[in-house]
Amino acid sequence: MGVARFLTALVAVSVLASGCGGDKQSKADRAAMNAEFAKIDFHIAQTTMGPGYAKEKLLEQATRRYAATIHKYRDELGDGEANRRLSHEAEQVGPFCPPCVEILRREAEAS
Repeated sequence: MGVARFLTALVAVSVLASGCGGDKQSKADRAAMNAEFAKIDFHIAQTTMGPGYAKEKLLEQATRRYAATIHKYRDELGDGEANRRLSHEAEQVGPFCPPCVEILRREAEAS
């Protein structure tokens, strides 16, 4: 039940944060972008919150997808929001996957 609450909160934060960034994006495009992030966030949450230890390879794959998605939507998000999301994600995966933090750090520096 705790995972469901976490994911609900995660989706709510994603929806609220969707207002940040450029005004060029339509509501439908913003919803699609947030759905893409939510899908990756859900996968990361399943990997880190499940029973046993998180599988580092799966986390690395999901983290690379997350970084690529940030890169894809950086103009719409704006640098501040993109970097905030990257920092937040690094905090989430850091205890389970130190190489993932490096992937996110490199994406943040690419701006």
